[in-house]
Amino acid sequence: MFIRIWLALLLLSLTACDGYPRDTQGSTERARQTMRVGVSHDPPFVEVRAGQAPSGTEVELVQAFAHEHGYPIEWVEGGHDQLMTALLDNRLHLVAGGHDEDSPWTDVGWSRAFVLRDPEGGFARRRLALPPAENAWQLSVDRYLHARERTLR
Repeated sequence: MFIRIWLALLLLSLTACDGYPRDTQGSTERARQTMRVGVSHDPPFVEVRAGQAPSGTEVELVQAFAHEHGYPIEWVEGGHDQLMTALLDNRLHLVAGGHDEDSPWTDVGWSRAFVLRDPEGGFARRRLALPPAENAWQLSVDRYLHARERTLR
C-alpha cells in the first residue's frame, strides 16, 4: 500500500514539472515571428553605422543563433540605456554591446559569459543582456553559447 501511494505521489510530482522552464512573457514564441535585437555601438564587437546593418563578432554570433533557430531578426539601434529599458519592458529579446561585468542593470537577465577574440589577438569576456524571468529563452541562448564555447575563441 505504501509503495502505491509513493508511486502515485512520484507520478504527480513528475507531471507537475511539465512545461518548465517557461517564459513569463512568451519571448521564445515571439522570437519565432521576429527576434528583436537591440544593438549599442561597442567596437569591434558591435559596430553600428547609419544606413548599414550592424556588424562585428558579437553581431555575427547573434545572427548565427537566430539562423540556427529559424528566427528572423529586427535590429533596433539605440543608446545603451534606452535599449536596456526596452529590454526590461520585454520589447526586445536581447541587447548586444556595451555590457561590463559590473553593470548597474541588475534587473535584467544575463547570458552565460562567453569569450571573443579582439583584433589585437587578445580575448574579451562578453555577455548578452536578456529580458528578466524569460527562463526558456535564457536557457536557449545559454545552451547555444555553451555548445559553441570552444569555437568562439
